[in-house]
Amino acid sequence: MLQPVTMLHCAAAASVVACALHWWWSRHRRGPPFLSSPLRSPRTTAGHSAGGFEMWAGHARAELDAKAKPVGSLGTLEEWAVTLCAVQRTLSPKAGPASLMVFCADHGLKQAHAGVSPYPHDVTAHIFRALAEGSAAAAVLAEMCGAHLTVCDVGIASDVRRVVGSNGVRVCHEKIAHGSRDLVAHEALDDKMLDLALRAGKRVAAYEALTRGALILCVGEVGIGNTTTAAALLCALSGASPSECVGRGTGVDDVGLELKREVVRMALSRHAAVEKEPRALLAALGGLEIAAMVGAYLEAPKHGCVVLVDGFIASVAALAAVQMEPTCRRHMLFATRSAERGMQILSTALNVRPALDMGLRLGEGSGAALALPLVRAAAALMGMARLDEVLAAGSKAC
Repeated sequence: MLQPVTMLHCAAAASVVACALHWWWSRHRRGPPFLSSPLRSPRTTAGHSAGGFEMWAGHARAELDAKAKPVGSLGTLEEWAVTLCAVQRTLSPKAGPASLMVFCADHGLKQAHAGVSPYPHDVTAHIFRALAEGSAAAAVLAEMCGAHLTVCDVGIASDVRRVVGSNGVRVCHEKIAHGSRDLVAHEALDDKMLDLALRAGKRVAAYEALTRGALILCVGEVGIGNTTTAAALLCALSGASPSECVGRGTGVDDVGLELKREVVRMALSRHAAVEKEPRALLAALGGLEIAAMVGAYLEAPKHGCVVLVDGFIASVAALAAVQMEPTCRRHMLFATRSAERGMQILSTALNVRPALDMGLRLGEGSGAALALPLVRAAAALMGMARLDEVLAAGSKAC
């Protein structure tokens, strides 16, 4: 005959569940079993609250550790949630609005050493037009992910002044020059070009934050030949060799790969006497779109924005920005582990674990756009139940 359920039975069942969870947590978490020392942290409803970045990062980590899961079991997603909370000074972060900013420019080294890319330099202008009309890959992905797209000419060799945006795309005409100079023979950018490119990137980032209210800024680029430029800059910033940093870019064969490495070797030799300081190296070996991305990275923290960094070239720009202003690093999330050879050097230099590893090497901010749903997931984590709440609900249900 079945016995009626009593409070004693409920208490016993709850005790068994608690003991089982205690054992499970002791096997899966770092440090002492969770139930022996529940973590609490202050909650806030929204917006920016008092306290600095590190304080809010600590609160966010404590809150995540208290959730109904093993500590750290959601990996990079938890790291991203901490960044969102710390930048926004809240435990209820937002993952939008989001803007994708794509900076476009040509490179003198491509015109001087055509074999560094299988594509002619005027492809940069064609992709710029396709982005402006909303038909390029990054435009399609940005729309799918709910991000506004801004495309900016800072140094396209072709005349694109008549290009206007359609389908909600914003076009910025900030042309500084018709491409950078050949970095094997000259400084890629003189001081004026560098200043103007940095300012252009800052203006675009400020506009997206202040006018569109963007909280997430995705950063990407277009520029035929720019994997060679970025590899040369990475060598100079990190001390790594061309063989470690130069990859196949848009798909060069073995002959093209060796040419790229030789161009980088010659550029590094040409500028060996340049002061080992990030701004000077950016001028000697950078590009206009790379410098504009640096400007955007430096501007974002002023507006409480999180930056979603795209692939190899965008990450090289991020390394330059971090060496210029180390505190901007904590506002950065890294979207994708590019297929480019130098990505491992970058991951080590920036101490990052990019979220996506899909063999991406398109650029345009495509990887950053693809990672936007993960930013939303990271923000949503802060709303999941705590372990003590789950146990309390289970006891009441009994």
